[in-house]
Amino acid sequence: MLSTSKDSDFKEENRTLKIVERPTFILKTREGESRAISPSQRNGNKNFFRKDAEISSGTSTKIQESIRSLSTCPEMTACTKLMDKTMQLIENPIDYLHDQQDFLVVGCLGTQGVGKSTIMSLLTSNYMPDIFQVQNLSNFENGTNCTNGIDFFVTKNRVIYLDTQPIFSGSLIDYSASFDQKKASVDFVNTEFNLELQSLQFAAFLFSVCHVILFVQDWFVDPNLLRFLQTAEMLKPSSTTIMDQEYVEYYPHLVFLHNKAELQDFKPDTIDKIKKFYDKLFSTSKLQTHSGINMGNCSTESGLNLFLIPSRTNDEEKIFYESEKSLIDKLRTKIYGVTRNPMTPSVLTEKSWFHYVSKVMEAIKKSHLSSDYGRLMP
Repeated sequence: MLSTSKDSDFKEENRTLKIVERPTFILKTREGESRAISPSQRNGNKNFFRKDAEISSGTSTKIQESIRSLSTCPEMTACTKLMDKTMQLIENPIDYLHDQQDFLVVGCLGTQGVGKSTIMSLLTSNYMPDIFQVQNLSNFENGTNCTNGIDFFVTKNRVIYLDTQPIFSGSLIDYSASFDQKKASVDFVNTEFNLELQSLQFAAFLFSVCHVILFVQDWFVDPNLLRFLQTAEMLKPSSTTIMDQEYVEYYPHLVFLHNKAELQDFKPDTIDKIKKFYDKLFSTSKLQTHSGINMGNCSTESGLNLFLIPSRTNDEEKIFYESEKSLIDKLRTKIYGVTRNPMTPSVLTEKSWFHYVSKVMEAIKKSHLSSDYGRLMP
């Protein structure tokens, strides 16, 4: 019995020694082989990649939806009517507007025959020629204008052009008697004053809905037209929202554009006189008249917005100044690069801008300033 116990103890001791002396093997993956992954890690990675796939697919879906929404709108091949001569809004332009925020609105003001439609057609000539109808021989002979109300055109790079009927147009006197904001005709008996009030309301409307306004003239200065601009600035309604009634003091960039300029108008002394005159007259104005939209090669924020377009009747004078095409290209470039200040407290898209346009027009028609100014006319 004793020997047997010793043998068993010896065997257990040997077994213990064998276990201690057992060699340790270190497993190393071969080069080029991926390390083994546990099932939990494998499932976790699947979830991780699935989340990445969901995020990327969601982003791509949003991009595809935005591209699809942009492609659904038809492309314009001609201008359409935004507002008729009685200041009634037309719904057609909303079909060409996108639901995106990166857009620019350029309007035009001036008297009859100064070349407003011609300038607007030149600015859009890189898309197609003669988008806005210009005066022909029949218009000159009959004294009629070819633009009634406001014509609308939007380019591929989302620039909205608004060509307006001429201010103080003699051809519109026949219609001005019926334009009295639906008030009694005794309020504005004189059709001439009626026409002035309508022109002021058109200008106040553009001051509210445009980023840039081209004020086109075909000679140095008309004091009555500059007084007209100052009055329209006074009659411009404030920009508010119905939800929070926040006030935004918005005023557009105003560009003084002299069309059909002659050789002497391009002389440095003459240009300096023009600049000093406008600086003095609009020193207290809130309209943005110094945005650098000028004929200079460098863009300066303090430069007066002054542009001269040469006359197209005398080719010999073109050797003394830049060609019409180069000036139009420069004007277009500087307009596109101007600061786009917000019109309302809330960010506008193209479609919401159109709804804002209708609210502005209603506010102008119901404005007490417009009606009081009309009654105070001599």
